[in-house]
Amino acid sequence: MMALAKHGDKENARYINSFVHMGERFLDDFFEMNAIIMYRRDRAFSADFHRDSENFRKRTMAVLAYQLQTLNILDFAIYGGIGAFALFLSFGTAQGNLSVVQAIILFVLDADWFIEFRKSGYFIHVMKQLSPTLKHIFAQIDDKNSFSSQKKQRTISNDIPKILEITINNLSIGYDEPLITQLSWSLKIGHLYALSGQSGSGKSTLAKTLMAQQKSLAGEISFSDKKLRFDTNFRHDWLKSAIYLGSEPYLFSGSIIDNLLFASKYDRKELIKIFDKFGLCSFVSSLPDQYDSQVGENGKWLSPGKRQQIAFGRAVAADKNFYIFDEITSNIDHENAGIILRAMKRLAKEKIVLIITHKIEDLKQSDQIAFITGKKAVIGPYESLLKNSPSFKNLINQQLLLLKGNKQDA
Repeated sequence: MMALAKHGDKENARYINSFVHMGERFLDDFFEMNAIIMYRRDRAFSADFHRDSENFRKRTMAVLAYQLQTLNILDFAIYGGIGAFALFLSFGTAQGNLSVVQAIILFVLDADWFIEFRKSGYFIHVMKQLSPTLKHIFAQIDDKNSFSSQKKQRTISNDIPKILEITINNLSIGYDEPLITQLSWSLKIGHLYALSGQSGSGKSTLAKTLMAQQKSLAGEISFSDKKLRFDTNFRHDWLKSAIYLGSEPYLFSGSIIDNLLFASKYDRKELIKIFDKFGLCSFVSSLPDQYDSQVGENGKWLSPGKRQQIAFGRAVAADKNFYIFDEITSNIDHENAGIILRAMKRLAKEKIVLIITHKIEDLKQSDQIAFITGKKAVIGPYESLLKNSPSFKNLINQQLLLLKGNKQDA
């Protein structure tokens, strides 16, 4: 029992830690629901939640198995004691020291006592296993500042200063195995940066790390003399300064202007002036209700290119310091892709802009490209990478062959 109890303490500790972690994850996901939807991270969060819930299930089953083993030992001792006493009474009756009636009465009393002791034993066992959890709960209750401090941790915001430069220093990212190692890169206002590489090379994982959603394996990311952290409170503040836009953004039912004003600090007139400056959403002039035109559920009444223009415009209207655009021109027509690319170059004059792309035109227009190959990043302008990186040249040749094939099919 003592050996099993030591094993049980370890299993209970693992169970409690898993339970607390699941509770924290649920609260984090709940508070970040809008961000999860807006930044299209629902699948990643679902996968992480599934992994943690599976771990919690295993911890729960391990505790139940230990509990059953303990109770089986207790039952063996109880019923073994009853059986031993029954043998003792049988021996006494055979020797003539007890009558059959006396033996039966003593057996009933003994069995009743053992059964009641069994119930008490179960109660003591359960209380013993619950005591660490109860101590933790009562300690939290006794701490008068505990809940108020937790509340402050969620409500007090550490404002992120304006981001003028992001420095990536010797960064390694991935999961069980690294996808990118020893990446060092500096992103500044005034330049359009691109991240490229074959599928599965770690581009999206790097984007998640830069959005403070995926912890790095090594190295650090810094900005304005501060370090990027991965706790929930920092991530909430970071999303006030950074934004991620993927290739399949979500538009809310309502008008075009409703979607554009959703995350904007500007009013309608100011916003339209900004879009005129960036050359965005000029197509609304041909619509009967212009900016008041309805988009339908997830923009179903608009073409993919126009939906992407609105989503891009909404990101611009949010007025962040740091933008990550992940393949946002990959699934739209050439005309709308050109409009968005020109707008990204204009935006890069005022903000830090990183685009994840494999498209030749996007890469040519970028000032600096980080090309991921063999878990390393080769960094430089388009012509330099084309000359010095065989892997990059191979990627470009693949794109040229694809474009040639599409033209022949047309």
